[in-house]
Amino acid sequence: MRQMLTVAAACLAVCLSPGRVAAEPTTAEEAAFQAAVGRVAAAVVRIEPLALTARGDGGVEAAPGSGPATGTVVGPGLVLATAFAIPDDVADAVIVLPDGGRRAARVKARDRSRGLVLLSVERLPDTPPLEPVPRADLRPGQWAIAVGRGWSATTPSVAVGIVSATNRAWGRGVQTDAAVSPMNYGGPLVDIAGRVIGILAPLPADTAGMTEGTELYDAGIGFAVPLEDILAVLPRLAAGDSLDAGIIGIAYRSQDVINGQPVIASVRQGSPAARAGLLHGDRIVAIDGRPVRRIADARHAIAPKYAADTVVVTVERSGGDANKPERVELRAELVATLPPWRRAVIGCVVATDDEEDERGEVRVDWVLPDGPAAQAGLLAGDVIESIAGGDAAATPLDGRGSLAGVLAGIEPGDRVKLSVRRDGAVTTIAIVTDEIPEQVPAEGPLAGPLAEPLAGPLADPLAGPPEEVEVVRLAAAEVADPPLAVIPRGKGPVGLLVWLGGPHGKVADAEATVWKAAAVRHGVAVILPGSADPAAWSRDDLPGVTRAIASLHARRPVDAARIGIAGSDGGGAFAWIVAKRLGSAAGGVALVGGSLPRTAQIEPSEPGGSPWVLLGPGADDLTRERVATDRERLAKAGYAAGLLPDGNAVGPPAETLCRWVSLLGLL
Repeated sequence: MRQMLTVAAACLAVCLSPGRVAAEPTTAEEAAFQAAVGRVAAAVVRIEPLALTARGDGGVEAAPGSGPATGTVVGPGLVLATAFAIPDDVADAVIVLPDGGRRAARVKARDRSRGLVLLSVERLPDTPPLEPVPRADLRPGQWAIAVGRGWSATTPSVAVGIVSATNRAWGRGVQTDAAVSPMNYGGPLVDIAGRVIGILAPLPADTAGMTEGTELYDAGIGFAVPLEDILAVLPRLAAGDSLDAGIIGIAYRSQDVINGQPVIASVRQGSPAARAGLLHGDRIVAIDGRPVRRIADARHAIAPKYAADTVVVTVERSGGDANKPERVELRAELVATLPPWRRAVIGCVVATDDEEDERGEVRVDWVLPDGPAAQAGLLAGDVIESIAGGDAAATPLDGRGSLAGVLAGIEPGDRVKLSVRRDGAVTTIAIVTDEIPEQVPAEGPLAGPLAEPLAGPLADPLAGPPEEVEVVRLAAAEVADPPLAVIPRGKGPVGLLVWLGGPHGKVADAEATVWKAAAVRHGVAVILPGSADPAAWSRDDLPGVTRAIASLHARRPVDAARIGIAGSDGGGAFAWIVAKRLGSAAGGVALVGGSLPRTAQIEPSEPGGSPWVLLGPGADDLTRERVATDRERLAKAGYAAGLLPDGNAVGPPAETLCRWVSLLGLL
């Protein structure tokens, strides 16, 4: 709309020039908009979803659903709507025609990748066929007119803007700045000639925590699925075949989903990528012949694909000559779903100091007592040079990330072989992998001088030399009350625990005391943020937490594999929200004495984004029941979900939580 006004202003300036009549261009412009809307108006209908409601006699009846929205006639007896109007639990709707006529409609098929729903409609009048704008003709800056009937069945709503981008939502959508109300989802986006650019839909960005697609509405951004793409799959939808987004089953080394290098960190076992022969360390250089230079290129090539589609992935793979990688072309058939990922571990923590990183060594720092590695004879100080899973060839390791990447493609219970260097000699150790423990082991890696365990949960929290830890306020932009931080002294990377206790505004300096000894013992920095509202944690506190983490990292390197978020009371539920905001950066979430937020969405676990969760146990029967339910939900989704010890009434379980953070890097 803003661009439209700018153009209109320029037209007005011309119109006011000597010898010109101001009304003529404006009238011509309005006439063009009206003509464009008129070309598609007959095909734009109002949709009233229906839900099934139980009757007192035990039967069911149709009742109004989520509210009116828009649909577009795309063929004889076929209307296209969106999942925003017709969610998965709705199968029926009423179509209101421009003349007020009402028709029954039923879901024919769904395009779940693009959020579209095809409806079959009885006695639908014929309408002129829609003319698509070819994708090749789309350019930023073109007029874009959004048409809907969500507000009125008889009078279309119109919003005018421009095409602001042509390849958004990872290649699935066209972006516009036309003011698109959610009630207009399902309506057409047309050009100045009345040709259809696409169907308006709440396409999610699938990044930065956006999943619903409506998050950008208030920012003045809308999306449309190109009509050309829809027409290509319309015969399949009309035949009743629902379409799902295609999944290949890889994760990348880089956390930058836009400009990161397209190097594969892990390949899900049993995934299309695994069956095709893709390997950890492969660098993707092309997909279906399209060059891939960054992760965004790969995602744009795969995201528009559907399950059962085939993609040809070309990779560069290290061979005998490190300076001349082998180029391999592999074919993968995409699938709709993958089973939840379960983290496989061999039972050790590897060193994280800069010296090892520079040498590319994977040196064992600590071995889990009675874990798989300990049972197989792996020792602290061993250097793991390569790993082979099953019958696969050994993968040379060049750092902790490469070991984690290979293990991400291995199922718990699978057998792996490690090539280990010890005292100048190389030996092979066979290990049967296990799952990450649900409970926090009684022992953990020790980083500081306090080697002796605490005598109990209430032992002297100041045990240990005060000079081994510093307590500071973390200055962070736009944070009124800087959070408190307890930081072990030293230069190497530390683990990080964010503790969200009961909300009480600014955190007092004395609250650092209970954390000092455990922080030094396990090499874990602890951040204690305050809450803006003394009575409650809220989403307004999220920016302060993320800025505090950044501020700490600027003072002391943080081990990215060992970041845990924990809280008690209302802080526990808020810890889950913070962890979801951090995404793959959060390696663990602990809710002390509480359960997950009631609205928590538990997505199936994925490599790099599956935190180790600790819950409860809860002080009352209702909380304990909720904790038990949460554990079942988490376990079903593939997460390690254990119970915290009963704790104590005096303060947080500092020793347990710091030990837990030190173990988040368990491989």
